[in-house]
Amino acid sequence: MSESYLKDLLWRGRQVEFDHGMKRYVVKLVDYAFKSEYAFGEKYGRKTTSDYFEGILYLRDYGYSLSELLRCVDSSRIYIY
Repeated sequence: MSESYLKDLLWRGRQVEFDHGMKRYVVKLVDYAFKSEYAFGEKYGRKTTSDYFEGILYLRDYGYSLSELLRCVDSSRIYIY
């Protein structure tokens, strides 16, 4: 999945989940009354938030950055809600 397609999905209110190894990761855009934040992390674990998409795209909190994970994940293991 390309980074621009992911960003477009998030702006349209979608949530994207994908499996890598034995973990499921979630990427979503959280809207508050006064601002929006991008969130990325393990489905049932901690999540990293940022005001900017690039803030979660290149951060290496989980061993891999979101950018690297998107390149190596098989498209059949990506779920869009």
